[in-house]
Amino acid sequence: MPWSRLVLSAVCGTGVALAAPGVAAATTTYNDSVYGIEYSATSTEGKFSGTAYGALPGAWAATVDHTPLSPNATVTGGSMSLRTVLNRTSTNVSGTVTGGQVVRTNPGATGCVNQYYAVRLVLGRVGPNGAGSGTGSFGGTLTHYRRSIFGTCVTYSATISGSMSLTF
Repeated sequence: MPWSRLVLSAVCGTGVALAAPGVAAATTTYNDSVYGIEYSATSTEGKFSGTAYGALPGAWAATVDHTPLSPNATVTGGSMSLRTVLNRTSTNVSGTVTGGQVVRTNPGATGCVNQYYAVRLVLGRVGPNGAGSGTGSFGGTLTHYRRSIFGTCVTYSATISGSMSLTF
């Protein structure tokens, strides 16, 4: 009889442990400085890639969809990914761009001058290997480099730099 009570206690104890709500995994916030280039642009989309330095160093890429710049824009969507090492394993941290804004910081400048924009992005569904429920943000400066060529002002390159914070 004592043996059967021990087995019954073990089975019941296991059942209670499995039925109890689990302890939520702790989230961590990772902060990085980022630098990159805009390698493709249309009037409503920019594609960027570069390097992140900090808690999650690695190569990053982002697509940012927005309303036309005139001189400012509202961010309407997009995606981001960061190839890094997390817990000693090569990991792809990804997320979606859920909102934000692009604001020209030198709108009164005349002539064919470089254009500077404050960029603020809100990130959602952030997490490793496509399993994201975290959040994030990006804040930085986008610079459009311009030059007059045969009397026409041409944007010939663009860079972005700033800081990114990811919580998951």
